[in-house]
Amino acid sequence: MTSNPSRRERIARLERPLLWAGLALVTAHLLDLAFSGPATSVLGVLAIVAVPTAYAWAQPRLTRPTRIGVGVVIGLLALGFGVTSHGLHVLNSGPDWRDVTGVGYILGGLLLVASGLIAVAAPRRAPRRQALGWRALHGLGWLAGAAVSFVVIAMGFGSPNLLTHAPRWEIRESALGIPHEEIRVATDDGRKLSAWYVPSRNGAAVLVSHGSGGSRGRLPRHVRMLARHGYGVLALDNPGNGESDGHANGLGDNAQPALDAGLDYLERRPDVDPGRIAGFGLSLGGEVVLEAASHDRRLAAVVADGAARPQDAQRAVHAGPLERAMTGLQIQSVRAISGMEPSHSLIGMMPAIAPRPVLLVAAGRVPEEPKVARLYQRAGGSRVHTWEVPGAAHTGGLRKHPSEYERRTVGFLDTALKMQRLTLRQR
Repeated sequence: MTSNPSRRERIARLERPLLWAGLALVTAHLLDLAFSGPATSVLGVLAIVAVPTAYAWAQPRLTRPTRIGVGVVIGLLALGFGVTSHGLHVLNSGPDWRDVTGVGYILGGLLLVASGLIAVAAPRRAPRRQALGWRALHGLGWLAGAAVSFVVIAMGFGSPNLLTHAPRWEIRESALGIPHEEIRVATDDGRKLSAWYVPSRNGAAVLVSHGSGGSRGRLPRHVRMLARHGYGVLALDNPGNGESDGHANGLGDNAQPALDAGLDYLERRPDVDPGRIAGFGLSLGGEVVLEAASHDRRLAAVVADGAARPQDAQRAVHAGPLERAMTGLQIQSVRAISGMEPSHSLIGMMPAIAPRPVLLVAAGRVPEEPKVARLYQRAGGSRVHTWEVPGAAHTGGLRKHPSEYERRTVGFLDTALKMQRLTLRQR
């Protein structure tokens, strides 16, 4: 005669179904991202399917603390990134079919957390050996394995999620504080990018690009600074950031079509001289504007504040094998999830910008930034200028030294764009 399962046993039986359901929803969303990119990686797709499948197969053989830890950590990561990216986008911009699997990602994260917590009710596995020394050694081995697993999860799952799930915080139009137009700029593939445009009063315009995980909502001080001097300013949300359509990529792998659309918009503006358009980028924005200038002659000058591609930063600081391996894992993980080709080093692109002038702004409190700026300067030649901002944090020059920052950056643009105008007239 068999006894009826206890309440605890019935709860424990839910662990596997919740795990499978959670993994299915998480995998579906990651596959959606991978196939939405223009360069889907076959190996990336296989990895997205193989890793959760392998874990689901191995899970019954793992210790209870391992199942609790993995379920809760992976679940919370999926839940957090799903809420801040897709959940906020639905709340702030309304329902969009592109957010369907993103909402599923939130549910999948909740199910994985529930699976991990329910593992607490599962029966404990009896130790293979009872000796105290053996059990202590086993515990130390588990802790070491947990530390390694944490690093792998952070770099292989957490980091690429951070770079492909930009938070969609609400952007308040009143934050800019000066007259402007709220516009939508269409890319060649039909996606709409949200932007602010401040009309030009001097015939010149600046395309301003924000940093990784940001939006135009972080740019008001720079926009107001440029507008004070008469510049037209187009502050654009990158794809998948702010209120723009598409999926985010914190390495800038999908930024070039957006910048191209922004330049098309400025070129058509009646208040803008097409020969007097500059780029101004912060952090990632500086990197993608420099890349755009290397192949698009419409950018007559560039100010890049805090630009440092990961592979260039490693070269500048002579990173060791472990750091290079971790960065490589991060880049390839983003490649797999985003379905986009990784952006290349800027060092080889810098010569193509000449003879157009470039100002590289580097934070004095970030040791690698001045070193990367000097690498770019050597590659770009005499028309590339650098300014190391004393005591400034990353992209913090305008906050740390507002008057000097404005004098240097706006003065650079004034000189560069006037020179460009003279050159055009001479032609």
